[in-house]
Amino acid sequence: METRPRNLHIVRAFVGGVASALMIVNVACGGSKQASTESTDSGLNGVWTTRSAGVAVSLTLAWTRDSVTGSGSYVVLGNMLGCGGETLRGSGKVTFAAARSGTAVTGRMAFDNGWTPAYVGALETDIRINGSFQSLDRGTCPLPLYFGLVP
Repeated sequence: METRPRNLHIVRAFVGGVASALMIVNVACGGSKQASTESTDSGLNGVWTTRSAGVAVSLTLAWTRDSVTGSGSYVVLGNMLGCGGETLRGSGKVTFAAARSGTAVTGRMAFDNGWTPAYVGALETDIRINGSFQSLDRGTCPLPLYFGLVP
């Protein structure tokens, strides 16, 4: 009967050792979610989405050291969009092309109806671009993008 408590003690010691080792590896390997500035940034490639300013957008983006490009689709919510995009209605296709310097992202979205607002943002974490449309007549209109589905 003394075998059982001894085995339990061994299992607890083993699990504790594995958990400690994983924590050390996480810290040593940079377990932070800070924005990546690696030369290829393939970890940032994929679907980025948002639901803001009266529009839902989904873009499949490809990242390099100095650019971000992609395409996807949009849906105007409530059939109205502020931010100087009053001509944008319904749903359709959108493309994105931007220059990149470190975490700064500066470019344009091009909607299939011809509206091409400037887009300026910063990669805050590996899952969020804090960005906005830049409209001459309406000013800044927040449009953050999130890696994966909108939270």
